[in-house]
Amino acid sequence: MSSLTRREMIKSTAVALAGTAAWRAVAAEPPASAASGRIPLVHVADLYHPPQDPDDHIDLATAAALPEFDLRGVLLDCSRKFLEPAPAGWDVARDPGFVPVAQLAWLTGRAIPVAAGPLDALRSPADDARDRPAREQAAITLLLDLLAQSHEPVVLFLTGSARIVTAAYNRDPALLRAKTRAVLLNAGATGGPKREWNVQLDAAAFVGLWQSGLPIHWYPCATESGAFDPAAERGTFWRAAHADLFRDLPAPLARWFAYAISGSGRGDILHALTDGPSGAPVWDHALAGPRNLWSTASLVLAAGRRLARTKDGWRFLPAAAVGDQPTWPLHLDPINATVNEQGAVAWQLTSAPTPCRLFGRQSGADYARAMAEALNALLRDFPG
Repeated sequence: MSSLTRREMIKSTAVALAGTAAWRAVAAEPPASAASGRIPLVHVADLYHPPQDPDDHIDLATAAALPEFDLRGVLLDCSRKFLEPAPAGWDVARDPGFVPVAQLAWLTGRAIPVAAGPLDALRSPADDARDRPAREQAAITLLLDLLAQSHEPVVLFLTGSARIVTAAYNRDPALLRAKTRAVLLNAGATGGPKREWNVQLDAAAFVGLWQSGLPIHWYPCATESGAFDPAAERGTFWRAAHADLFRDLPAPLARWFAYAISGSGRGDILHALTDGPSGAPVWDHALAGPRNLWSTASLVLAAGRRLARTKDGWRFLPAAAVGDQPTWPLHLDPINATVNEQGAVAWQLTSAPTPCRLFGRQSGADYARAMAEALNALLRDFPG
């Protein structure tokens, strides 16, 4: 029998763990998430190992840290160019993010179904991707299964391309309409001459999602002034130092981030969370970086939380716990929207009922500091 390479061992271990979690969750869904008051959430993200951008790991940790969410599954929206090394691909070879999801399931004691979707863009907004290889069908099938088995509508968190959700809609539009509470769409631009990064990954899927009529809560990653404007009132961008985001995290979660950011090749992916390096040089390297973030507000608002200034600093508080404490205004406003075939969205505010809403925030120089302080506090209380 030929021996496995370290890379093959990591992939096979992660798939085995994730597959077990998926079977348990789909076979025995909790009968009443409504009774617990938790919001069913499916997390769709372009998550890789090593990361293409570690903001996706921070988003996933945020979703897992918010107790309002019942995390039903993670769908890996990977693009071929990030799986292959240069010159054919973008830079280095990556794997779809089975490893970080399997590790997170172990950390939190949860069953987290995980599957990967199509690697190439949809051919048209109506493409259902049925002609893709079997290994690229799993995320679409899992999404349809999770929605069909849910007793209530589900929130779909979406960053990266929209191809998994759009392909699923094209296969069963009635199911998606009936079981989608909201699509948290972290992609696109409110204006400007350039196509935003996530739209470039799959313009046809982005167009198809907007044309579906599903309830879209739009959190644009770019505005007329680009994707990195910290003052844009309709933009979601903010930036923080890793040292501020990761300060005093529980050791296993810190090691989870260190494993990802270092691109670790350790095959014992669970022991790495308990006896992995917690100091220099790996963790010091992780703490040295800055991080651009876009998707945090979508999870915070979907959980019913507010960004509030407390006696202990800025925190993401449940709305009922805010009281008379000052808040940083974050809101969703109803819009009418149309999209052209290139993925440019034309929108207008409206007072009429509409399934689409657009993110807005109060501008201000301290927004990033407030978000970083609140997110760090949330992650310091990470479950597990």
